[in-house]
Amino acid sequence: MKGLVIYKGKYGATKQYAMWIGQELQLSVASADRFPVDELSKYDYFILGSSVYIGKLEIKDWLKKNFDLLQDKKILFFQVAASPPEQIEKRESYNKASLPLSILEKIQFYYLPGRMIMRNLSAWDKFMLRMGARLTKDPVEKKKMLTDFNDVKKENTDPLVKAVRNFINIYEPEIAY
Repeated sequence: MKGLVIYKGKYGATKQYAMWIGQELQLSVASADRFPVDELSKYDYFILGSSVYIGKLEIKDWLKKNFDLLQDKKILFFQVAASPPEQIEKRESYNKASLPLSILEKIQFYYLPGRMIMRNLSAWDKFMLRMGARLTKDPVEKKKMLTDFNDVKKENTDPLVKAVRNFINIYEPEIAY
């Protein structure tokens, strides 16, 4: 089976995860913005990755536009966000705010932790983050929102990589001699 990793992110965490997944599974990795859409038909399955920006998936427009080309294929999706992966309801709300149910039903989601380094953010993103922090009543949460963190680690991809390997083994069983 032939697979492809396609990602769209803002500050590099999603790309890093995509590269690790591609290396581990020996798959090509492409930016959603640069990959020629007419090539999608050459693949049997896709691993899509997206960062979350202001509660929405970065890859949402690309996925909506191209879903007709993907809908009959296996799709595994990794979402990278500042919200902890354990906050499943919050993470799922980002998916629901970005994609229609008809797409959500056909995708297997994985939630990966992200990173935020204040000095790397654009002036606009810093402004938006500070505004969000001002609206937050909990002082601990407010401080946390404005504090650098980096939870991007290769081992975070292990459940997704394992799922892909299991999926591939179902369709490509080993031949016993």
